[in-house]
Amino acid sequence: MKVKYIKAREILDSRGVPTISTILQLEDGTTAKGEVPSGASTGKTEVLELRDEDLKRYRGKGVLSAVDNVNNLISQQLVGKEFESQKQFDKFLIDMDGTELKSNFGGNSILSLSMAFCRATAISKRIPLYRYFSQLYNENETQQSKISLPEAMILVMEGGEHGNWATDIQEYMIVPRRTKFPSFSEALRAGAEVFHAIHDILVQKNYSATVGLEGAFAPIQIQSNLEAFDIILEGIESAGYTPNDEIYIAIDVAASEFYDPTQRKYALKRENKLLDSSEWVDLQKDWYEKYPIQSIEDPMDQEDWEGWQNIMGRIGQEKQIIGDDLLTTNTKRIDKAVGMGAVNSVLVKLNQIGSITETIGAIKLSQKSGFSSVISHRSGETNDDMIADLVVGTAAQQCKFGGPDRGERIAKYNRLLEIENLLSG
Repeated sequence: MKVKYIKAREILDSRGVPTISTILQLEDGTTAKGEVPSGASTGKTEVLELRDEDLKRYRGKGVLSAVDNVNNLISQQLVGKEFESQKQFDKFLIDMDGTELKSNFGGNSILSLSMAFCRATAISKRIPLYRYFSQLYNENETQQSKISLPEAMILVMEGGEHGNWATDIQEYMIVPRRTKFPSFSEALRAGAEVFHAIHDILVQKNYSATVGLEGAFAPIQIQSNLEAFDIILEGIESAGYTPNDEIYIAIDVAASEFYDPTQRKYALKRENKLLDSSEWVDLQKDWYEKYPIQSIEDPMDQEDWEGWQNIMGRIGQEKQIIGDDLLTTNTKRIDKAVGMGAVNSVLVKLNQIGSITETIGAIKLSQKSGFSSVISHRSGETNDDMIADLVVGTAAQQCKFGGPDRGERIAKYNRLLEIENLLSG
């Protein structure tokens, strides 16, 4: 695959914040683009998201410097160069940058190119992107993972950084069990029906039914973190489904967002509590015994490794404990988590690590370590639907794309529906 042309530009993500979009053309005329998402709550060890810091433009959030890196510094080396694989292409960019967190060119610059090259290669090979991801994932593997539709974590309520702190917990999701629904489309239908049932319940309570950054309800009138669980359970039952049996609850606690490092305490505004690590684990254990919560993401601060070990020891046999801010799709941190027994699942985000190859490597390591893996969107999304193909083509079995009601989220869900239709013949 020989690179003929590259052009990057500044676009807006779903929060109205700039991000980078890059078009790449191969010598055979195949053209594709990659549009990079951005997070509101981010882990400390994510690759650098290069911003202009020019307060006269977009409050310093512009990405013209990242665009310039692609159009000038990187394109001079890429255009006219031939690559035999995605791995070779990504390695070339990573070596050019020369830093662990991609701080020279910016992870956003590199990822936009990596995504565009990947999609262009699939088009050039005349195969669907999910099948190309399957080829990349299964390369040199004796045990081949199968192409399959995922179990979807559907966002229905949000707080924290994503929902104006309506709750301390950042995301409340419902998960229609794969084993209880005959197809992905039927599971998605159930999730959408519960979503609308929750809307009606909020209206009946005279609560705000507007949505947060990721397309879920964020009612500021809510009284506590636990009231959100009660509303969700009511919504599941009102839609005609059985909590836990057919649909369970998953949450993203995003504990790093309310951890106070100076006091080494977890400060829960909605609970009016200031708890040390052990007390916080105790409180969570009570919550998870009371409600049908099967999956918990980032229950502890990203550097509270002892707390992660504690909560894994207390509930890790029964619950899925996902590392996001803790791991940042980084194989070094995943390795550390394996050694410490800190998690049993890994959240995977393309822009945390900055290339297709490294993302696939993180999924592979997760699976080989006996962990599940969840492909995730970001709060600042674009209509790029690549992550839908990624979850289908790799061994990841779950996805979280947000609420079922905003265009940038629906693009991913609709792509999964399209893939399901293609696979069914």
